[in-house]
Amino acid sequence: MNLRLCLRAALLALTAGPALAQVVLNEVMYHPPEERDELQYIELHNAGPAPVSLAGWTLRKGAKFTFPADATLPAGGYGVLCRDRAAFTQQYGADVPVLGEFSGHLKHGGERLELDDASGTLVDALKFSDHAPWPLAADGESASLERICPSAPGTVPENWTSSRLPATVSPAGTPGRRNDGFAKNLPPIVRDVAFTNALPEKPTPVTATIEDDDGVESVALVYRVIDTSAKAAEQSVAMTRTGGDGKSGTYAAALPPQPAGRLIRFQIEARDATGSTRRFPANHELRPTLSTFVAVNTNAAQIGFFQLKQLGQREHAGSSFFHSRGSPSPAEPTAPNAALLYLPAGGGAPVTFDYIHLVPRQGGWKVHFNKFQPFDGMTTVNVIFEAGRRWALSEALSYEVYRACDVPAPKSGHLRVWVDGRLVGYHLMVEQPNKTFLREHGFDPGGNLYKLLWYGQGLAGQHEKKTNLRTGHADLEQLVAGLKATSKDPEAQWQLIQQNFAVDEFINYYAVNMCIQNWDGFFNNYFAYHDPKAEGKWYIFPWDEDKTWGDYSEASQPPDDYPWVSMPLTFGMKGDHEPKGPNLPRESTPWGSVAWWRPPGWFSGPLLANPQFRQRFLARLKVVAETIFTEEKFLPVINGMERRLQSEVRLRALAEGEDPQARVVEFRNHMDSLRHQLKGRREFILQELAKSGSKP
Repeated sequence: MNLRLCLRAALLALTAGPALAQVVLNEVMYHPPEERDELQYIELHNAGPAPVSLAGWTLRKGAKFTFPADATLPAGGYGVLCRDRAAFTQQYGADVPVLGEFSGHLKHGGERLELDDASGTLVDALKFSDHAPWPLAADGESASLERICPSAPGTVPENWTSSRLPATVSPAGTPGRRNDGFAKNLPPIVRDVAFTNALPEKPTPVTATIEDDDGVESVALVYRVIDTSAKAAEQSVAMTRTGGDGKSGTYAAALPPQPAGRLIRFQIEARDATGSTRRFPANHELRPTLSTFVAVNTNAAQIGFFQLKQLGQREHAGSSFFHSRGSPSPAEPTAPNAALLYLPAGGGAPVTFDYIHLVPRQGGWKVHFNKFQPFDGMTTVNVIFEAGRRWALSEALSYEVYRACDVPAPKSGHLRVWVDGRLVGYHLMVEQPNKTFLREHGFDPGGNLYKLLWYGQGLAGQHEKKTNLRTGHADLEQLVAGLKATSKDPEAQWQLIQQNFAVDEFINYYAVNMCIQNWDGFFNNYFAYHDPKAEGKWYIFPWDEDKTWGDYSEASQPPDDYPWVSMPLTFGMKGDHEPKGPNLPRESTPWGSVAWWRPPGWFSGPLLANPQFRQRFLARLKVVAETIFTEEKFLPVINGMERRLQSEVRLRALAEGEDPQARVVEFRNHMDSLRHQLKGRREFILQELAKSGSKP
């Protein structure tokens, strides 16, 4: 054990008394998965040889509890304080000894807990965090936070680890029994690990600081070299002390040279004189090794490269269209199944993303990164190339317009993609709206996020909840009821709209929808967000922008170049009806026979029909059409996309066994159609606004 830790443990023992010092805060489930905070619990452990009466003891700070007169912790025993006894017992069984229910709520970002005896003397304390060096698998990923050594201070992050992760996402931990990571003596502490990206056929130096007051007996690099399977044989290289002494020293070694394309996963294994051993990172962590691809960035293209390597069991698309329509979703696995090498455009250092989840979806994959190593601030991205080749262009361009009009929109772009060494060509990359997205845009990730679904039944059925899955749709139902109740009193409705909606953001969103002819973005194809705890306003985020810029299910293809620019400015509002006329595009839909028509949305219907809102909406639409959605602003954006992707179109055609020249001609036609839409749609909007005088 480290000397400083021993001193702190001794001081705690002196203040608490010999018997009391044996009772410790031993395990904490502070962030159960699936937002099941009713399963939060705190476990106490009596590591001493005699029972301890807990009568009059108190737990305070982040959670509060006063122990009754008959509370006792047997020698070597465990006792749990839980937030909800019934929920805890149902999950973990009636055999786990429950001492009571604490009051309060453990914060997911970290908390302080203090255990006092009946005289008010501090017995044990813990202040944990959801950031390294604290274990990360305990932060909503199914594991609990477990103490390693009862006799070492609980205030030291290195004395805590994550419990063993279950096969699928579900509340785990070890309440009522010995911790998975238990050790009689605190193993050596590993800090300040440093290494560089592995280069082909060159050794990779690794250094670390190792501390242990019992004396460091041995340190080794334990590694696997992975090509096509994660089940490579484990190998080891001894690390040599290059500075310090046997109780606190710097150690160094080098991973042996490897060919390009290999993935090296490694841990540092340190053993002290008592035989206590630590592997860093811990085996139960989300990322149980350090990792580096062997690579040099030779990317001279204008877009970044994603080289995906599938290493584990293929995951099912649990949230796909078909599962959402009623069939049960498969359990979400905790074990990651892929790694990713990112090569930035134009050079730059390669970046290794290991232990990620690769989930198939229509037209591509969802890539789930670890929250402690996001990609460009994103924890989930969609990498897709769907059936309509134009969609990869129009969708990226649509998000550009939303961002230009200050609408919180997913990041987007294009990447050249390989899967298991096979080039699959350029793909569209779109950020997934999730808690990370909310946090990055200044929203509380604890709020309610809803995804709009066209095929859902009723209000709740059309709003798929993506956060707080167990709390229902009460805030949404109350809002829609209010809009309906005030529908015959426009001024009262306007007051309700101002109180409940981020008006400027909704106006910007609908103005962009009009510009890009997002006919599918009023009725569905967006995310709605609300933070009911703070009595906050509702926000709207764009999503699924493929059939925009003049496209719809029966849209004409080149050489007609998507000529449709006439979606009316009344589209999406309450009172708007399916248009009539012999020349309108027809198809059979659940809402009528005009291919692009949809009924008003839950929000767009009343908001766009409200006179006060509509006046502001039309005024903003005029400004956007005159100053933002213009050829001056967006022709450079379209032309830049064309320059970046023209060579990528050829490469993708070759990868698919198609005629590269034919694909380039098609691509140029698509780019011309986007330019045509920019010009034609803008002219139509300004003409219609001039006719109406920008009034409702």
